[in-house]
Amino acid sequence: LSFDVIRARTASKWADHLDRVQVDGGTPARRTVLATALYHALIKPCFGDDESPFWPASGPFAYDVCTMWDIYKTQIPLLMAITPGRAGDLLESLIRVCEEEGNFPVGYRMARGADRFFRQASALAHTALADAHAAGLGDLDWSWALVHMEADLRRLYGEDFIEHGVVHPITHTLDLAYGHHCTAQIARALGDTRLADDLDARSALWVNAFDPASGLLRDSEFYEGGKWNYSFRLLHDMRARIALAGGDDAFVGMLDAFFGYGSCAVTQPGRQPSAAEMATGYALNRFEGLNNEPDMEAPWAYHYAGRPDRTAEVVQSALTWQFGTGAGGLAGNDDSGGLSSWYVWASMGLFPVAGQSLFLVNTPAFARSALRVAGGELVIETSGHRETPIGADGVEQAPPTQYVQSATLNGQPCETTHISAADVHRGGVLHLELGPQPSRWGRSARPPSVSAGPAGGARA
Repeated sequence: LSFDVIRARTASKWADHLDRVQVDGGTPARRTVLATALYHALIKPCFGDDESPFWPASGPFAYDVCTMWDIYKTQIPLLMAITPGRAGDLLESLIRVCEEEGNFPVGYRMARGADRFFRQASALAHTALADAHAAGLGDLDWSWALVHMEADLRRLYGEDFIEHGVVHPITHTLDLAYGHHCTAQIARALGDTRLADDLDARSALWVNAFDPASGLLRDSEFYEGGKWNYSFRLLHDMRARIALAGGDDAFVGMLDAFFGYGSCAVTQPGRQPSAAEMATGYALNRFEGLNNEPDMEAPWAYHYAGRPDRTAEVVQSALTWQFGTGAGGLAGNDDSGGLSSWYVWASMGLFPVAGQSLFLVNTPAFARSALRVAGGELVIETSGHRETPIGADGVEQAPPTQYVQSATLNGQPCETTHISAADVHRGGVLHLELGPQPSRWGRSARPPSVSAGPAGGARA
């Protein structure tokens, strides 16, 4: 084929993929940032179908997975929604890596050595596999996948976790507890109740990572962060986690302190800040931005304490002030498209809770958006939406904070601040009524936790 033919085919394929997320309204700058973010989210991982240099069998080969830590929270859920075939190929490739090298990779490039980034995190593939199984994604041998998932939980930090119930770096305690929870879901679905019960029991050991006196994580080493930003990860039992912090009010107070509510403004560092200046900033224990994976989910932790209005304020501020079309228009390292994927989801008023087949709902940035999914189209429409004002000088002004007043899903009232991944993947219409003041929506009906039912009540 000629170069021009290949280029035309490539352009057509990109146009099709970029057309899978559409928005109505918004300023030109916001539309540009969204389109760019979607493009960034689809560049990696790279696939060389039938071209693995490490095993002779045909099939998908995903490389430049750098790293699962970067993509498992936001990017893989986006791939599952709009390119489910490729998401299934990625997971099939990860299982093959595990077969060949003995473990699921955290990072995997065009070289052997799936442990290259093992200090970042543990058991991240388990999260994506749990979501894929719940969604019926891909043509995977789930019994064989479960064998590898269970064995992988015993590797590296896993043996110490199983023996002692806690490991350091302390964040790996959360990773492994969550990996046990995700693996238990698949084991139970496959009928292995004994294994599922054993895994579920260990998944409750996340509590050992926290200091009950402070409600924060115990002192430890932290990868690209500290105990404050890691302490608001969305666990599988947020009801118990909030209780450990002292209840809703105490937990919201901790989040408020992290996001700087009621605090004096700080001077932003310059282009080449001194070490002392940076140390002073870190000592504030504040939210710096969306430049690390735990920070991407921290604003959504308010949902579990009945304060989606706070999520709306933080997320809308981040969309407005931390992204743009000029220099410094990306809020940190894009991390293989993970940060851009966050922008796509947040612009639509959604956040995927990876490993739980769950999406949290909040105020979108556009009056209407549509996601092309396997089941058709998920439309997120609003009433009462107010556009970002443009000043006389043509510069965007600060948009008004907007709050969800009520919601319907396919015409039925939606009192909860979450919908299932199945709701997203099958398509439909999510209608959000917006207003300028916080409402009672989402105050009492909380997202699910393993120790509470879907509406936040105690599980029988």
